[in-house]
Amino acid sequence: KKAIYEKEEKIAIFFIKGDDELEETKALNSIDALELADISHQEILDAGLVAGFIGIKDIPKGVISVFDWTLQDGKSLVCGANKKDYHIMGVDIDNSQKFADLIKVKEGDKCLHCENSLYYTKGIEVGHIFQLGDVYSRTLDALFLDKNGKSTPFIMGTYGIGVSRLVASIIEQNHDEKGCIWTKETAPAFVDIIVSNAKKSQELDVGLLIYTELIQNGIEAIIDDRKKERFGFKMADFELIGFPYAIVIGKKLQDGLVELVDRKTLEKSEHKIEDITKIL
Repeated sequence: KKAIYEKEEKIAIFFIKGDDELEETKALNSIDALELADISHQEILDAGLVAGFIGIKDIPKGVISVFDWTLQDGKSLVCGANKKDYHIMGVDIDNSQKFADLIKVKEGDKCLHCENSLYYTKGIEVGHIFQLGDVYSRTLDALFLDKNGKSTPFIMGTYGIGVSRLVASIIEQNHDEKGCIWTKETAPAFVDIIVSNAKKSQELDVGLLIYTELIQNGIEAIIDDRKKERFGFKMADFELIGFPYAIVIGKKLQDGLVELVDRKTLEKSEHKIEDITKIL
């Protein structure tokens, strides 16, 4: 790689085991460079190196070399000979070399602390922490007097939780093929009162009655009293939006009953009109 610094560029070689993969961020940090750039075949030749056969012997002056810490105390290894089509066998690593953590973590690697195997799992990023150091405080001349009376730039950091990410995270973890399944804490309304046929005054009156009772009892509710939409369309909207519960006012009204639907399980149960608010 080509290591780019503020006032110069240098060739950097990072030595890792053959079955490992270089983690460029770690490599960059190990040499305190501003950036790592790809290097051309000609630049490799100009530096006195042979692409594909670079080894630890006879590294040209001015070339930075860093070894992954797993190579420390390495014995009888094989590496390039800095000569086309040649390798060297039986190489021992000189521990006076510079060592650093350079490789990408792989599933199955052992933890340095507990020695258990590492594994991959899915996660959802809902916030950030940025360690800004003194980059901005120096630019903005944000200084304070330290205990020695010297003007010193503040060390800065920033953090935040993405509200829109939280919403997406909830849906990611709570949904099915029909749509969203909101948690009780995050639902736009706790219950959707579905009036099957809002043109029927009896159904609409009961729906409004239950809606009023729920609101008075501090339960967030919405009433679907659309007259032009069919019952199936209203149910599909309930499932898509994902209110935790729906109260369906329909054909059982003549028996004094309404239907309660649990969005998570889609289980249905019948209840007396006068009991439904207490149940919810």
